[in-house]
Amino acid sequence: MPQATVTAPKAPQAKAPSIPVTTAAPAQTFGQFQVPNTQADVDALQAQRNELSSQLISAKDRRNELSRQLRSARPGPDQAGLEARITQLDNRIITIESDIALSGRALSAAPAGLYQTTSTGVPVRYGPFTPNQLTGISIVSIIFVWAPIAIGFTIRMLRRPLVSPAPQIPKDVSDRLERMEQGIEAVALEVERIGEGQRFVTQLMSDRAQRAALPDGVART
Repeated sequence: MPQATVTAPKAPQAKAPSIPVTTAAPAQTFGQFQVPNTQADVDALQAQRNELSSQLISAKDRRNELSRQLRSARPGPDQAGLEARITQLDNRIITIESDIALSGRALSAAPAGLYQTTSTGVPVRYGPFTPNQLTGISIVSIIFVWAPIAIGFTIRMLRRPLVSPAPQIPKDVSDRLERMEQGIEAVALEVERIGEGQRFVTQLMSDRAQRAALPDGVART
């Protein structure tokens, strides 16, 4: 009899566990600025904002200077050139302000912890003072420092008497001077009396000498 062949069932093959593939979400951008995800990105974006702010201040200062030159420029090529440069600076200022706004939006979209750390912990670097800053510092110093000093000095000068008061003489010296004045007056009176007596005696002796020189008959009459 033919023997039946028995085939053993195959063991089911174990399937490898499927590993989920995560695709990185595209980074959010605002114009040319990408939303920072790390502290280094936040610091770099903040440095770009500071640089843009410096460029904006410089562009505005340059435009103000060209505007002053335009007021005194003669009609013709000079005036047209200044107007073209002012228009170019206006476009540049608009572009910089737009970039600053976009960078601010990118910073606002950053994770709260990173933005808070940047706003409180990153030191701000200060560059050279601009002409507007120097003007503001000068005005503040004049108003709050030099003006009060000048006003106080003027008030002090106005309150000062024009003629300095006479020095006060001590009481003992004043009493001595008064006694000396009284003694001098007494001596003057005595000298005047002596002079009057001397004149009287001289007049009397002169009269006697004149009478003695006259004849006897004339003298009797």
